[in-house]
Amino acid sequence: MTITKFGKKSSDVLSIKKNFYTDNDFLLSKQKKISKIYSRQPHRKKCKACDRALTGSTFKNHNIVYIECKYCSHINGKYKDTQKFSDTIYKSSKINYSKNYESLNLKSFQLRQQKIYDPKALFLKQNLNKWKKIKVLDFGCGSGYFISSLIDAGFQNVEGLEVSSDQINYGKRIFKSLNKKTDHLKFIETNEVLGVIKKTDANCISLIGVLEHLVNLKEFLNAIKLNKKIQYIFLCVPMFSLSSIVENNFPDIFNRHLGGGHTHLFTEKSLKKVMNKINFHEVSSWWFGSDFSDLLRSLIVKSQKKNEKLLVNKLTKLQKEIDSLQIVLDKQKLSSQVHMILKKK
Repeated sequence: MTITKFGKKSSDVLSIKKNFYTDNDFLLSKQKKISKIYSRQPHRKKCKACDRALTGSTFKNHNIVYIECKYCSHINGKYKDTQKFSDTIYKSSKINYSKNYESLNLKSFQLRQQKIYDPKALFLKQNLNKWKKIKVLDFGCGSGYFISSLIDAGFQNVEGLEVSSDQINYGKRIFKSLNKKTDHLKFIETNEVLGVIKKTDANCISLIGVLEHLVNLKEFLNAIKLNKKIQYIFLCVPMFSLSSIVENNFPDIFNRHLGGGHTHLFTEKSLKKVMNKINFHEVSSWWFGSDFSDLLRSLIVKSQKKNEKLLVNKLTKLQKEIDSLQIVLDKQKLSSQVHMILKKK
């Protein structure tokens, strides 16, 4: 039996992402810089999800053309997300995502863990049979937020792997302050990833915000398929939704959803195609998104730019109604992201 959950308080994210409002121009300029790098990559010839020849309807978002695969409806950026592109935006000094973590402290780590990652750990715990016997490998663990949440939720056997040494070093400092073992977090070289996935004895692979960033998605998923030890996948992926349409119509507002490191987006159909290819099926899902938050943010920032204080005040008052609007999309599985627990058939 599949268990489905809908909705989450938008205030949890808004309390952490206030800079989406205050730093719009800076964040937008950073996305434009990444888009410029992305547009220099070779053209994508095959769908990222189903691996068939890429053809279908198109639209343009922040000057990048996106193609809806006619076979699986996956939304593909026109260009490949090459290893060079990935290394440039995640490892080089040109973009250097790790700088985002240099100013963070213990208090901000704990707030982010509490609001964003503790609910994910609870969802996994509530929907896995015999969860105490589960060994979780959190791939792309970043600075260890989810690992910390899993430990606090009672999971005994957890390990996080991350290709960014800066994030791992930051996470280890935080874990030390929290009196948690730092060896829960491990740095891994990019060329070691497939080998680790093929050999791991973890029976649950956690992939929170990971699949959309993988250069070798097909090979990575095939490695999971062939590893008989892996029985569960816990994933979170961005979905093609209202957020993308909002971004398309507000070119001077920071596009947090489609752009930057997100060169492609899943649909319910393309996600099911991916599941079937690796012989997994859905056990539980949690649909919630930031679509109406993105719409309201776009309207507020746009009004602020025009110095329309009356409109800003009116729009700000609407924030308390966001959740009641968003749940309508969530229940139709039209939200900007989904969490899923998959089990090997």
